[in-house]
Amino acid sequence: MPEQPDSPAEVPAEVPTEVPAELLEAREGTGAAFPAALAAHARRSGALADAAAWWRSEELSVRQVGLELSAVLAGPASPLPLADRERAREQVAEQAAQAATSPDADLRWAAAKALGAAGPSAAALDVLVVLSRDGDPDVRWQAVACLPLALGADGAWLDGEPGQRVVTALVRATEDDDADVAEQAVFALAEQLDPTGAAASAAVADALAARLDAPGETGGLAALGLVRRDDPRAEPAVRAALSGALADPDSELDEPWLTAADLLPGLVALAADVRAAGRMEA
Repeated sequence: MPEQPDSPAEVPAEVPTEVPAELLEAREGTGAAFPAALAAHARRSGALADAAAWWRSEELSVRQVGLELSAVLAGPASPLPLADRERAREQVAEQAAQAATSPDADLRWAAAKALGAAGPSAAALDVLVVLSRDGDPDVRWQAVACLPLALGADGAWLDGEPGQRVVTALVRATEDDDADVAEQAVFALAEQLDPTGAAASAAVADALAARLDAPGETGGLAALGLVRRDDPRAEPAVRAALSGALADPDSELDEPWLTAADLLPGLVALAADVRAAGRMEA
């Protein structure tokens, strides 16, 4: 029996605890059908109570839909009046915190996704930092991807304790055993976070420098992050990558290497030669 949450949204006795069939059917499909169906249901009167009721279900799929509906109602595109959105944020935070302790990896993954969709929140950061160390690599990837979203763009948060916590989690994730998780962490540090405050620390630069030789897009993202921080360790790596692409007619170069070269005045001409030679992925 799942734990019964005390949701901020009171659940009247008459609220149905069954998810509408059309919503479950859309969830089983692919593409935009489910997000569209979820957004449509969010516009109904009593949607927040529906989400709380569904979260009380014994069925994992129903609980997940309740969590995802709470996230829509808490997010920036919420149809709720502004006065009610705080209740939705509290509800999704409570539900996600409980989901984060579930033995079901899909539910933990949904918790991370919901917290990213709900917008900046200190409570969301608490849960996402924990999930970034989850035993399942898909859950870790989702948590790492959502940490910058839960942090937001508020300068006080970026420069303060919330920003430090996010940066610490992301730096640790750059060393993840799963290459996709590590690449996502490098992407967050290199492109998603402004290189100020906690994100401008030596620990971030060192973490990026350690990934310069990583295969695929990770090395280019690391180089771009270093260039944005005026770190001289980027230039030799970018020059070597571009020169290698020109020397090998069969090589391909990920776009982040060229983006980094565009920001280094001494490498602009070399980047132009690489583009002219077609030595980059389409």
